[in-house]
Amino acid sequence: MYEINEKRLLDEFFTILSIKSPTKKEGKLALYLEEQFKKSGLEVTIDDTGHKIEGQTGNLIARFMPKYIKNNPPIFLSAHMDTVMVEDEIIPFISDDLIIKNKNDKNILGADDKAAIAAIIEAVRVINEYELQTGIIYIILTVGEETALLGSKYINLDNIEADIGFVFDADGDVGTIINKAPFHNRIDLKITGKAAHAGVNPEKGINSIKAAAFAISNTFSGRIDDETTCNIGRIEGGTETNVVPETTIVSVEARSMNENRLEKITDQVIGNFQESAEEYKAGLEYKVLREYDGYKIEENNIAVRIAKKAIENIGIKPKLRPTGGGSDTNNFNSKNKIAVNLTSGFENCHSVDEYISFEELKKLAKLVIEICICEER
Repeated sequence: MYEINEKRLLDEFFTILSIKSPTKKEGKLALYLEEQFKKSGLEVTIDDTGHKIEGQTGNLIARFMPKYIKNNPPIFLSAHMDTVMVEDEIIPFISDDLIIKNKNDKNILGADDKAAIAAIIEAVRVINEYELQTGIIYIILTVGEETALLGSKYINLDNIEADIGFVFDADGDVGTIINKAPFHNRIDLKITGKAAHAGVNPEKGINSIKAAAFAISNTFSGRIDDETTCNIGRIEGGTETNVVPETTIVSVEARSMNENRLEKITDQVIGNFQESAEEYKAGLEYKVLREYDGYKIEENNIAVRIAKKAIENIGIKPKLRPTGGGSDTNNFNSKNKIAVNLTSGFENCHSVDEYISFEELKKLAKLVIEICICEER
């Protein structure tokens, strides 16, 4: 048997939380984590993703060769180092009811995804201290996850021998396996009309905002069906009230578990804007960006079996569910790995109400250990 060191886990978590690391500014945190992993005997590299995304650092990749090796296939564990934008200081504290929050209540906590990082570090230390048998373990800590999954988008996994992965980046109590997530397209559209004086000769102008509005009014947004959503997220156009607006930019996203359905919705959005541009004699430019591919991991897959067994081993009944959001898990699967996302105990992420209970943090650390030592293959 083994025991986690609760004080060490909490102290490590607080240290990591206090190092601010918004997207593209993860450099200080990466240096700290590199030092901690090297102290535990891991081989650590930082890739060149930082240069590609104009950030301070790249993805941290560590290789853990435990003292006692099981004849298990290698696996990888993953979390992300960045948080959403943070301006003020993060001052973590634990309340009398063992809830961890930011004392600065005008700011995020950063448990998304630093709870997972702290749990992974504690797991490595426990495996070393108790000389637990595991296979080779890779640890992948990405940058830029909060902005279009940039770190996992640009990471090169050719040298990662592990084909099975576990990402710890979903909100909610520990014990749920996210085995299905959507494909995601971003559609950027630019409508070009003709500027004119709105009071003197408006008939000489072509109102790009009006053309955009006509297209938007014919575009269904929200939940399309059980697997598909569409959202008109951004509109920008015009200069002054006395000028017929020449240019309007609209950004739309569509997501679906079904790739064919996604392409159909994408085509419908573009078709609506083409019809509107023709109706108003305006120009139209657009581009479609595949933000990430979807994935579906079957319940009998080895990654799900390992996760379920590990969750059961910490006394929790495992659950499977899909998600409408994206994570690094999407990109890992599109790069020919098999990965599932796991709930990690934090709540209300990306908001000033973010928190995690210490009980959930301890469960998360135990779950990481159980995944590493799991016999289910």
